[in-house]
Amino acid sequence: MKRTDPVSVFVLEKLYRNRIIDAKHISFEDLVTGSPKHVRGDIKKKLQKLVKVNLILQHPTSYGMQYTLNSKRLDDVKKIIQID
Repeated sequence: MKRTDPVSVFVLEKLYRNRIIDAKHISFEDLVTGSPKHVRGDIKKKLQKLVKVNLILQHPTSYGMQYTLNSKRLDDVKKIIQID
């Protein structure tokens, strides 16, 4: 990703902080917890873009779509959220 926007950073940071990596996953409803309601539409759009660039993986389940960080791209995620 060339230029990171605050919404993408919020999504990646929340997943990284809660260690949602590979086998551990989270629903969209739980992901947007703690964000302002007027930003949730933007989060959904950015989430799909992050899935497209393979930073986040989708896990379809019987109870809905779940999301997780791609463990193979953790170095890229750390650069985006500026963790050394």
